[in-house]
Amino acid sequence: MKKLWILCLLFSCVATAAPWQVGSRLQTFYNGDRPLVTRIYYPTNAQGQPQQVGGRPVFAGIPALPDAPPATGHFPLMIISHGSGGNNSSQAWLARALVEQGMIVVAANHPGSTSGDSIPAKSLELWQQTRDISALIGAMLKDGTWQPRINAQAIGVAGHSKGGYSVISAIGGLVALKDFIAGCQRQPRSPNCLFYAGVNKNSISATQFDANYTDARIRFAIAMDPGMVPYLQPASLRQISAPLLVIAAQHFMPGNDPESLGAESLAANSGQQPIKAIVLPGSNHFDFLQRCTPAAPEILAEEGEAFICGSSPAERERAHQQTIAAVLAFIQPWLSSPAGNQ
Repeated sequence: MKKLWILCLLFSCVATAAPWQVGSRLQTFYNGDRPLVTRIYYPTNAQGQPQQVGGRPVFAGIPALPDAPPATGHFPLMIISHGSGGNNSSQAWLARALVEQGMIVVAANHPGSTSGDSIPAKSLELWQQTRDISALIGAMLKDGTWQPRINAQAIGVAGHSKGGYSVISAIGGLVALKDFIAGCQRQPRSPNCLFYAGVNKNSISATQFDANYTDARIRFAIAMDPGMVPYLQPASLRQISAPLLVIAAQHFMPGNDPESLGAESLAANSGQQPIKAIVLPGSNHFDFLQRCTPAAPEILAEEGEAFICGSSPAERERAHQQTIAAVLAFIQPWLSSPAGNQ
């Protein structure tokens, strides 16, 4: 009951106006030798017929104006980081809602962990994705088009699954490789471990895995059903550098299987740390992905991954709307800071 009360309290504070049109363009940035193919979603005053962008055979796109001129002004910046096997459109549903409220949103493909290039041994180099986030912030703050439009005092990060862990890492959450190895030896089929079952974890650099990747430019963070939560060091969570909202799924898989990534454990201590955490009743881990196309169930069934679209359209839409409401309530202080002029 307490969790539901917190959820309702958050939802009551949400902005409802959607004054901005959504523009979208592709741009490539770099984290060292890692190319970050990036989709930028941004406010625009342009008029015209929106087109579907970011769509795939399994996942629907969102309506946007491709390559429309960006609006002038100073807007909050949000970096969105996808989960293993995801891409720069995986949370386009959230990006759209944020842009409509006056944010610039940046989402990149993370090499070694993205659609068509998801390699467990590479993906377990968790620090790479956190460093990608910092590289994207730096690139946007140096870009001639975007730097004049960004409110550098209102930079946030959001992520799902592995990306959820990455944003926690970017504000100071720490893990230890030895704890992860020991945990996976005890529970090798837990959702946090199963994807990495075939990886020689002793070949991973403990120095880099355990390091602190705090980025002081980040003012707020949102983690959607993040991975690695059981291995986060409690002391580091009490000292994170920015407020954190955790939105946990009730289940990992669709249905009533009690298995989860463990993010709901943070909800039990919500308010006792610089963390707000809620659980979305009836939701599963994959509800934070894009809306599924009509063809998705058949395509995914052939690949043995029907669970990705195992929720009904109404259930996924409900999870999206609940998440959007919670996120907008959480980031309201930064949305209310000096922003763009229409």
